[in-house]
Amino acid sequence: MISFKMLGKARGRRVQGTTAAVLLTGSLFQYPPSKPWLGLLVGLVIWSLTIIPVMAAEAPPTLDLKEALRLAWKANPTLQVSRLQELIASEDVVRARSGFLPQVKAEVGQTIYDDPIKTKFPGASGSGGASTLPMTNRNFWSSKVFVDQTIFDFWATPSRYQAAVQGKQASILDTAQTRDNIFLNVCQGYFRTLRSQKMVVVAEQEVVDLKAHLKIARDQFEFGVNTYNDVLQAEVSLADAEQRLIIANTDVIDIRSALNKVLMLPISAPTALKDEKLVQPAADLDQATEVALKRRSDLKASQDRIKQQEWMVTQTRAGYFPRIYAQGGHTWQQNSVWVHNSQYFGIFGLQWTLFSGLDTKAQVVQAKDKVAQLLEQQKDLNQQVQLDVQTAYLKVKETAERIRVTEKAVTQGEENLRLNEERYKEQVGTATDVIDAQTLLTKTRVNYFTALYDHQMAKAQLLWAMGGINELFAQENPANAR
Repeated sequence: MISFKMLGKARGRRVQGTTAAVLLTGSLFQYPPSKPWLGLLVGLVIWSLTIIPVMAAEAPPTLDLKEALRLAWKANPTLQVSRLQELIASEDVVRARSGFLPQVKAEVGQTIYDDPIKTKFPGASGSGGASTLPMTNRNFWSSKVFVDQTIFDFWATPSRYQAAVQGKQASILDTAQTRDNIFLNVCQGYFRTLRSQKMVVVAEQEVVDLKAHLKIARDQFEFGVNTYNDVLQAEVSLADAEQRLIIANTDVIDIRSALNKVLMLPISAPTALKDEKLVQPAADLDQATEVALKRRSDLKASQDRIKQQEWMVTQTRAGYFPRIYAQGGHTWQQNSVWVHNSQYFGIFGLQWTLFSGLDTKAQVVQAKDKVAQLLEQQKDLNQQVQLDVQTAYLKVKETAERIRVTEKAVTQGEENLRLNEERYKEQVGTATDVIDAQTLLTKTRVNYFTALYDHQMAKAQLLWAMGGINELFAQENPANAR
């Protein structure tokens, strides 16, 4: 318990006492305190008790669509995996480029023979026999340092490098497509959340209207105007509406949690969203399809994969031909017989696998088959892109018509409910007419808000199908937006 007591008189009179008493958990402190630190402690306790409730009651900030896209771009794990794949592809380029550079190698080892290597000199012993002379030590150390440079390998190294470059470019485009897919998921989750919140508003309004109708039915029953059946009917309808409200509130939490997961926010965070509307692309179906075929990242990535595999065909075909190389280096061997233990050397040579058990031929055929496979996949993807655009375009038109129809129907439903309520009050209408009118109005409202937010999701899907959904997110550094 905290209590304050100020002893004093009004302004302009002599103050008889200026003591403030603070009772905190049964202890009484006098202010001004006899010890300065005691007053500071009391002040900190009072400040913390007053500031903590204010901080806990602070509402979550409102999140707009651009900020939601920014959060997904920054932290979504699927996008992070795709970025890591880009880095892996970049290192493939480095590895492929190393084939143009010389390789420096070193060898060190110890050799132990059961008997040292010897050379034979016929008739040198004077008795018609042969004498021997050791050429190496029985136990010796040796080392070798040399540089190996490929001079020409029939385009194996250049094709490997070009394939890696195409693979890196395809990985960049894969990341761009992954980004577009994530952005579409964000937009759909964003507008689904807004739609579910509107469903709660509709359900709450239905509960309010049915409670008002129940009050009227009870009043008329108490006055003996209607039977108790009207009251029961209103109570059952109200219970059904309250059940729908409970379900609507649960749906909001589930849909919002799914959006939080995409944005890498706490799953149970009460994220507040700003109601927004997207701009519809100004293009007809043919124009939208043409734009999509030029801009879709997955279609571009497919083309790069085909080029990459064509270079792989050239690389594997080089296995039929020799590798021309040059080597130069230094050798050293521990030897008590040789005049010089170390020597410099140079080699200009040719390496050629004359027969590999048909492995080279199989690799070439396999590489060509992969090219054919990618070409078929590209044809299918080309058709899929056109289908995506058409589906989204027709969905935009459909939802726009649904908005036009249902918007007018909501006004008509509200007027229908008002008339039936008035008829019921005047005893020329039945409770069933009122409840039917309320049910129809609720359904019309649900249809209207469903069409409204389906229209926004359809526009987001059309932007995605055309390869332009990333335009919703203005990246600070366009070079990194991809």
